[in-house]
Amino acid sequence: MSVRAAPPALNVRWHDGRLVGRVLTNGPTYFAYDEAWLATGHDLSPVMLPFTPEPFRQRVANFDQLPGFLADCLPDQWGRRMMNRAFSEAEVTATPMRMLAWVGRRGIGALSFEPAMDETHSESGWELVNPLLLTREAQAVLAAQPAAAFEHLRRGGTAGGALPKATVALLADGRILVGGDVAAATRDHAGAKLGLLKLDCEDNSTGRPTDGRMEHAYMEMARAARVRTARTQLKLDTAGGRERRHLFVERFDCEPATGKRFHLHTLAGVLHNYDLTYEDLLLTTRRVTASHVEVLEAVRRMIFNVRSGNADDHGKNHSFLYQEEGRLWTLSPAYDLTLNFSEGQQYDGLFPSSFGTSPRRTALAGTALDAGVSQQEFDQVDAEVTAAVARWPEFAAAAGLPAEDRDRAARIHEGLTESLGMEAPATKKKRRKLW
Repeated sequence: MSVRAAPPALNVRWHDGRLVGRVLTNGPTYFAYDEAWLATGHDLSPVMLPFTPEPFRQRVANFDQLPGFLADCLPDQWGRRMMNRAFSEAEVTATPMRMLAWVGRRGIGALSFEPAMDETHSESGWELVNPLLLTREAQAVLAAQPAAAFEHLRRGGTAGGALPKATVALLADGRILVGGDVAAATRDHAGAKLGLLKLDCEDNSTGRPTDGRMEHAYMEMARAARVRTARTQLKLDTAGGRERRHLFVERFDCEPATGKRFHLHTLAGVLHNYDLTYEDLLLTTRRVTASHVEVLEAVRRMIFNVRSGNADDHGKNHSFLYQEEGRLWTLSPAYDLTLNFSEGQQYDGLFPSSFGTSPRRTALAGTALDAGVSQQEFDQVDAEVTAAVARWPEFAAAAGLPAEDRDRAARIHEGLTESLGMEAPATKKKRRKLW
């Protein structure tokens, strides 16, 4: 299907080819589950989307007229730059149907869409590339150059987030593959890993650093705090006369050896809402997973993000994974953990939305208690997280973080620790309806 063509309907398929349902439009966009899929009992969005054959129309703003589990498949700011560039060159509008067709089989998670807009970007072909080439193509994206200038990124570029990145396979010898379906390539390379390569660019037009050392140090610190995290590694690149430190983040939505994909659903997508707090995360985790262990994991992430100053912990930076066997939901491994905090700054994250920029420990414990976590359980988790954050200089040194960045993070940690220990103001807590 060409970019110009607008399909009357799109099939939504599972990783093994089974039909999940269809996206249709007669002006407004609708999704309807397939009858055979309903018979399997696999409810892919268990809170806001009715598990029925009736067509569903998304009426909440900012979800591209799609139910949350399909909106989750669309690229965020970075991938959308490339997608919008393709639409602009073809002089067509970025409709929900066209966007899903552009993703085709290249998306994150278990779902794919047919007919794909450009089959050459959804095929199993792949190519060896070096990070410098991808970095230069990222600069071309940021400079709004023609799509031909970032061909390799376009072949795998459906990843989310604001900063430059590529969907790749990292081979055991350090070489990188990029393509429409990198899982097909990894089956021929023992020890290959699928992941996202976050590119270290000179100018990314966002004002945010792209050097991967801070995020890598935070991910290691989170793991020491017993947070279940995605695996990361730094990839040093000295080509082009400048040291770059790209961050490779291993994917957890697929198995490289088999090509099996797992359904991934963000918190924002589950609730059809971006205006969220940690109360939302904890209570939704309890409802969706029906597991106290998973609620404790969510509490651990809440405490870590507050104590470490990760204030960009918004509703798309928390996700759930679905296991077909047993029809079980769990929290996905944590991702995008890094320093994002300064006093007085405005954030959309769960941390500042829940506790402001001067959090109190009693408020965190109260939020955990509302989700069924006892004070004793909270105290134990908090002690483990606090001990890990106290080791920050160790993780910063191991990542090779410059002293200036290490010390700035340490000062923020100390300020948050002081705030958390202060007595909470006497205010009456307001509860709100979550769904």
